[in-house]
Amino acid sequence: MEQANGLRPVIYVDAEGRKWARLLPPQARDSDAEWGVPNGPPSLKALDLPAEVEIRLHNELHDRGILTERDARRRFTEISAALMAALRFDAGRVYDIYRGAGTEGG
Repeated sequence: MEQANGLRPVIYVDAEGRKWARLLPPQARDSDAEWGVPNGPPSLKALDLPAEVEIRLHNELHDRGILTERDARRRFTEISAALMAALRFDAGRVYDIYRGAGTEGG
C-alpha cells in the first residue's frame, strides 16, 4: 500500500520493543525502516511512566492505528482503551499482592 507522497508504510521495532510506523521509498528495503520517515505514534517519554508500561501503551496505540494527532482526535476513547489494556497486566499483579497478603475485608 503506497501513500499519496509515494512512500510506503513499514513497521519498525526498536531495541526496547516499541513498534513504530515508518514511511520508506518504494525501492528501499524493509530493513531500512529505522531510517524511514516517522509516522507515529509519537514518543510517550514525557508521560514519565515506568518503561515497561510506556512501551506497552506505545504498542497498544500503534496496534490500534492511533499514529497521528488526527487519529488521536478522532478516536479519543480508543486512547482510554489503550491505557486500560496497557495497565491490565499491572492490575493482575496488584490483585496477586492482595491475594498473597491474605487480606479479606470485613
